[in-house]
Amino acid sequence: MKRILSAALAFLAGTGVSWAQSAPQKIIVSFKPGTSIFARDQAISAMDATGVGNIESADQARSFIAVVAEKQNGQFPAPLKSLTAASPSIVSIEKDYRAKWIESEPVSFEATPFPAEASLSVLGLRRLVLPADSSRDFRAEDVRNRITWNIARINAPAAWNYTQGDGVKVAVIDTGIDYTHPDISMNVAGGYNAITGSTLRAGYKDDNGHGTHVAGIIAADGERLVGVAPKAKLYAVKVLSADGSGDLSDVIKGVIWTANEHIPVANISLGTDKPSQALEQAVEYAAFEGTVIVAAAGNASGGPVSYPGAYPYAIAVAASDSNNKLAPFSSVGPQVAFIAPGQDILSAWLHGGYANISGTSMAAPHVTGLVALSLSQGYLGLGGPDGVLSQLEKAAHELPGVQANGEGHGFVDALKLVQ
Repeated sequence: MKRILSAALAFLAGTGVSWAQSAPQKIIVSFKPGTSIFARDQAISAMDATGVGNIESADQARSFIAVVAEKQNGQFPAPLKSLTAASPSIVSIEKDYRAKWIESEPVSFEATPFPAEASLSVLGLRRLVLPADSSRDFRAEDVRNRITWNIARINAPAAWNYTQGDGVKVAVIDTGIDYTHPDISMNVAGGYNAITGSTLRAGYKDDNGHGTHVAGIIAADGERLVGVAPKAKLYAVKVLSADGSGDLSDVIKGVIWTANEHIPVANISLGTDKPSQALEQAVEYAAFEGTVIVAAAGNASGGPVSYPGAYPYAIAVAASDSNNKLAPFSSVGPQVAFIAPGQDILSAWLHGGYANISGTSMAAPHVTGLVALSLSQGYLGLGGPDGVLSQLEKAAHELPGVQANGEGHGFVDALKLVQ
């Protein structure tokens, strides 16, 4: 059966993959807004733990505060909720897991090595490299005039007479972006490595491929590939390592960094079937700071929407195929807000290459690009009459035969969105 590179880079959404635990054992402790450093240190000390990292919002009220703490010897008591007695300022405590954020359909990759250079072959997918002298012969039906089927299907080219998303900042919270790719390099404006805390350019370079593929769908503008919003500016927020693994705390760091930098829209093509109070708080903080969070619904093949897409302040996107049907791998549920192309999507890959990949990871960036187009016309934030959500809803139509829990408000027409 066809294998699929994670639509959600998932924290395990719908796959049955077990969670891998970090060593030493780590937890994420969320505090009430404004909690002082002294109070945090006292609380962590009372747990016989050591703080190894702070995640903090930049707003004046310090609305989001979390500490990553570890215990070198022994285990934290179960349930973790018992540790909240250490301080009245504690909101929540949860485990910080390191996990493979790769899902497949339907095969589990729990025991499968996933090196970056071999990632597509491991998944049974094609890695398509376009030599410099063969552009006219390469996939002509897909790249003619740089317009792939999926970009044409959402009617993006017709919208470019009105706007191409000029200058809108877009965060890609993922594996990084290969900023040397000829179809993306002109639009990569910066980034952040949540794993190391670095904002140096080399730190957020993609070493897996998934983030580059997502970025190409959003804002490629090269000779061979064009994205939904080809004049938007991309910010690579690297939260996963080369093998597609990462910590929950690093995803949270990526969301908070994006909000602190006032980036108005973020694509999160990852998810988990296990809710996280700290991650939900981070998404909510980002929304209130004006960042629109667009997330993959997940690849649970009719199963429930994964988190963070299932949170109220995120836009969850399901996947359609080239026949305007719900893709068989797509998650469904009342949290689905929209549906977008997600099957056999051609986009950028590492080392100047190109790849066809399927998943809701590929559907979400279509809506992210549409949000960028709307933002460029002066709409702001998620909700309200001037928010992008109402604009997307007005521009959406139902797909025949797709139930509401698989498409939400429907399929967005880019031209209708910007007119």
